[in-house]
Amino acid sequence: MEQISSFFHSIGTFIHSKHQQGVYNTVCLAILLGLPVLIFLFSFFICCHCCCCSRQRKDSSSSGPAHGKKRKKKEEDLWISAQPKLLLLEKRASLLV
Repeated sequence: MEQISSFFHSIGTFIHSKHQQGVYNTVCLAILLGLPVLIFLFSFFICCHCCCCSRQRKDSSSSGPAHGKKRKKKEEDLWISAQPKLLLLEKRASLLV
């Protein structure tokens, strides 16, 4: 317990000494100490958001009938087929070994 309190006391002394040295050191120290906290809060928010969204999807899919996406006859498939690439490969001259 004494080691933990001495650790935090040394951190407090370090922060106070850097603050006494100038504003630039105070700003740099605030950024260096603030970034890990900001990253932790951001990742916590993302994890909670993902968990809540997955629960809502499970609840909504189980409560109502499943409506699959139905394509209209007029809609065209926008995927590019691999057939033109195969034709281009066939037209290339082969290398002589």
